[in-house]
Amino acid sequence: MSMNDKKILFTFGCPNRGLTVTRLCHAAALAVDPTAKKNFFRLAVMLIEEATDDGYRNFFYNMRLEVERVPHHKYVPDSQPVPVDMSIRDYHKRMKDHLSERRDRYRRMMK
Repeated sequence: MSMNDKKILFTFGCPNRGLTVTRLCHAAALAVDPTAKKNFFRLAVMLIEEATDDGYRNFFYNMRLEVERVPHHKYVPDSQPVPVDMSIRDYHKRMKDHLSERRDRYRRMMK
Protein backbone atom coordinates (compact mmCIF):
# COMPACT_ATOMS: atom_id res chain seq x y z
CA MET A 1 0.00 0.00 0.00
CA SER A 2 1.42 3.38 -0.97
CA MET A 3 1.83 6.32 1.39
CA ASN A 4 -0.99 8.15 -0.44
CA ASP A 5 -3.33 5.24 0.28
CA LYS A 6 -2.28 5.28 3.92
CA LYS A 7 -2.92 9.02 4.13
CA ILE A 8 -6.38 8.54 2.61
CA LEU A 9 -7.14 5.83 5.16
CA PHE A 10 -5.72 8.01 7.94
CA THR A 11 -8.13 10.76 6.92
CA PHE A 12 -11.28 8.82 6.07
CA GLY A 13 -10.77 5.50 7.82
CA CYS A 14 -11.98 4.01 11.07
CA PRO A 15 -11.56 0.56 12.67
CA ASN A 16 -14.87 -0.59 11.13
CA ARG A 17 -14.14 -1.77 7.56
CA GLY A 18 -17.72 -1.40 6.32
CA LEU A 19 -17.99 2.20 7.50
CA THR A 20 -14.60 3.01 5.99
CA VAL A 21 -15.67 1.62 2.59
CA THR A 22 -18.93 3.59 2.74
CA ARG A 23 -17.05 6.77 3.69
CA LEU A 24 -14.55 6.29 0.86
CA CYS A 25 -17.38 5.84 -1.65
CA HIS A 26 -19.03 9.05 -0.42
CA ALA A 27 -15.71 10.91 -0.58
CA ALA A 28 -15.18 9.63 -4.13
CA ALA A 29 -18.65 10.81 -5.13
CA LEU A 30 -17.91 14.28 -3.76
CA ALA A 31 -14.36 14.54 -5.12
CA VAL A 32 -13.86 16.93 -8.02
CA ASP A 33 -10.40 15.79 -9.06
CA PRO A 34 -10.63 12.66 -11.28
CA THR A 35 -7.38 11.26 -9.86
CA ALA A 36 -8.60 11.60 -6.28
CA LYS A 37 -11.94 10.06 -7.26
CA LYS A 38 -10.14 7.10 -8.83
CA ASN A 39 -7.89 6.64 -5.78
CA PHE A 40 -10.86 6.68 -3.37
CA PHE A 41 -12.81 4.10 -5.40
CA ARG A 42 -9.73 1.91 -5.94
CA LEU A 43 -9.02 1.88 -2.21
CA ALA A 44 -12.67 1.11 -1.38
CA VAL A 45 -12.70 -1.82 -3.82
CA MET A 46 -9.38 -3.08 -2.44
CA LEU A 47 -10.78 -3.04 1.11
CA ILE A 48 -13.95 -4.85 0.04
CA GLU A 49 -12.12 -7.59 -1.85
CA GLU A 50 -8.94 -8.21 0.11
CA ALA A 51 -9.55 -7.42 3.76
CA THR A 52 -11.31 -9.27 6.54
CA ASP A 53 -12.77 -7.38 9.48
CA ASP A 54 -10.21 -8.57 12.05
CA GLY A 55 -7.28 -8.26 9.67
CA TYR A 56 -8.39 -4.78 8.65
CA ARG A 57 -8.72 -3.62 12.26
CA ASN A 58 -5.15 -4.73 13.03
CA PHE A 59 -3.86 -3.18 9.81
CA PHE A 60 -5.69 0.08 10.52
CA TYR A 61 -4.18 0.56 13.98
CA ASN A 62 -0.68 -0.33 12.77
CA MET A 63 -1.06 2.02 9.79
CA ARG A 64 -2.16 4.89 12.09
CA LEU A 65 0.92 4.36 14.26
CA GLU A 66 3.14 4.37 11.19
CA VAL A 67 1.62 7.51 9.65
CA GLU A 68 1.64 9.42 12.94
CA ARG A 69 5.33 8.57 13.40
CA VAL A 70 6.34 10.06 10.02
CA PRO A 71 7.21 13.76 10.47
CA HIS A 72 5.13 16.06 8.27
CA HIS A 73 6.88 19.25 9.24
CA LYS A 74 10.19 20.45 10.53
CA TYR A 75 10.55 19.83 14.25
CA VAL A 76 11.05 22.91 16.40
CA PRO A 77 11.72 22.31 20.09
CA ASP A 78 9.47 24.02 22.61
CA SER A 79 12.41 25.85 24.17
CA GLN A 80 13.25 27.63 20.91
CA PRO A 81 11.78 31.15 20.69
CA VAL A 82 9.22 31.77 17.98
CA PRO A 83 10.18 34.64 15.66
CA VAL A 84 7.57 37.38 15.50
CA ASP A 85 7.58 39.75 12.55
CA MET A 86 5.53 42.53 14.12
CA SER A 87 4.06 43.50 17.43
CA ILE A 88 0.44 42.85 18.35
CA ARG A 89 -0.31 46.58 18.16
CA ASP A 90 1.10 46.79 14.61
CA TYR A 91 -0.84 43.69 13.58
CA HIS A 92 -4.12 45.12 14.91
CA LYS A 93 -3.46 48.42 13.15
CA ARG A 94 -2.70 46.63 9.88
CA MET A 95 -5.87 44.52 10.12
CA LYS A 96 -7.97 47.58 11.00
CA ASP A 97 -6.57 49.43 7.97
CA HIS A 98 -7.17 46.43 5.76
CA LEU A 99 -10.79 46.07 6.88
CA SER A 100 -11.51 49.78 6.45
CA GLU A 101 -9.97 49.66 2.97
CA ARG A 102 -12.20 46.70 2.05
CA ARG A 103 -15.25 48.49 3.45
CA ASP A 104 -14.44 51.61 1.43
CA ARG A 105 -13.88 49.56 -1.72
CA TYR A 106 -17.22 47.82 -1.20
CA ARG A 107 -19.00 51.16 -0.72
CA ARG A 108 -17.44 52.53 -3.91
CA MET A 109 -18.61 49.43 -5.81
CA MET A 110 -22.18 49.84 -4.54
CA LYS A 111 -22.44 53.48 -5.71
